[in-house]
Amino acid sequence: MHQPPRQTARSGSVVVSFPALPDAYPANRHWHAQLSSFVTRALVERFGDRVSFAPWGAPPLLRGQDAFVSFLPHPALADWKRSVVLDNDTFDNDKWRFSAFRRFGYDAPLDPVADAYRLLDGQFARIVLVNDITRRRVADRDPCVADCWDYLSGLTGGRVSLHPHPIDKAFFSRLYGAEPPPDRARMLVYHGGPRKNSAELIALLRRLGFAENRDFSIAPYIDKSNDDLARFLLKNFFFVGNTSFSETGPINMWEYLTAGHIPYGHEEWWDGAGNPRLCWSYDPARQEENADNLDHLLRRMDVGALVEERDRLWHWWIGRRDNDWACVTTDLCDQVDRLLSDPHPAEKRE
Repeated sequence: MHQPPRQTARSGSVVVSFPALPDAYPANRHWHAQLSSFVTRALVERFGDRVSFAPWGAPPLLRGQDAFVSFLPHPALADWKRSVVLDNDTFDNDKWRFSAFRRFGYDAPLDPVADAYRLLDGQFARIVLVNDITRRRVADRDPCVADCWDYLSGLTGGRVSLHPHPIDKAFFSRLYGAEPPPDRARMLVYHGGPRKNSAELIALLRRLGFAENRDFSIAPYIDKSNDDLARFLLKNFFFVGNTSFSETGPINMWEYLTAGHIPYGHEEWWDGAGNPRLCWSYDPARQEENADNLDHLLRRMDVGALVEERDRLWHWWIGRRDNDWACVTTDLCDQVDRLLSDPHPAEKRE
């Protein structure tokens, strides 16, 4: 039976703003539409008609003890500090300082983050969606992330929580096992500019004698609204590769895993769930290892072994509970609940 939204006795409204409307998903399968849908629904269930949605491009009406829930870099965060902010991050020191991946002699451009980080100054709380590598680095005080983590944690008074990227498992696994597996190993490689860089992977595949459009194909973008295309990919590609330098998932790779593909990705965001052969490294000392791994995956594994690995990863991902939407939305609603009764100022005070 449907339970009515729970009302609370506290004053103040909850204003939500995301790039996509809450009812756009799943017709719109972009991850921001999924985010808006799950977060807004959870807030309405907790706070009822105190919740309203503000379009991303319009200034939200905020006043008094209102709480604001949004995603970086919403411009209203510059002036309104009674906010619970969701965003992605890797806390990478070089990305913070130089907007670049600067390990192993690279100076590869990444999305700038410094301006967006300034919007966090004085906010009530921040909920960050991260990959497993980043969570371990933060916990271990890894020098790649420690300075950035300390700086950002200080901006919100230490009220920062980390969660793996959640996925609508029921929806994205709807085609899992629905199509016969490919007849042999092939890889779909994402490549399209710095954010989807796989140029070095593509070059190595060619040096190893793998042929484009026979052993691997290259795509800068896949239309996920096309179920016929999704079925075609499941029937033709065991692997989906993305060796982007230092991104937060990429989130679409978790969608491919949930559908029934095997991710192959940069060790900065993917550890192969225990299989190091599924990891790409930019370390010059590990290029022979990259080559051997690719040869093993694409030449030496038979279909039975590939199906077994596909299924292992799927069960590992589906069986996790920390990547369920409820983990993020419960944390978010709890933070909003605290904020509504907290005297936290709406304006930044020096």
